[in-house]
Amino acid sequence: MKSILDDSGGQMKSILDPSFRYTNSVETDLRKTFAKVRRELRKQHQEVESAVSSEVMRKVLPFHSRKAGL
Repeated sequence: MKSILDDSGGQMKSILDPSFRYTNSVETDLRKTFAKVRRELRKQHQEVESAVSSEVMRKVLPFHSRKAGL
């Protein structure tokens, strides 16, 4: 294993980095790891979605249709 993902969001870290700590497979919990990844992805998605939504609201004006017969 040459490198691992660090805690800051996907940057590759060398195993020669002094902050690298080996964790035995017995001491890991894949459910917690995947839950953490899902939470982070959901948070990123919500941030992007809200940024896009606010951008659209600034550029798009509401369309009010006229009723037929007026």
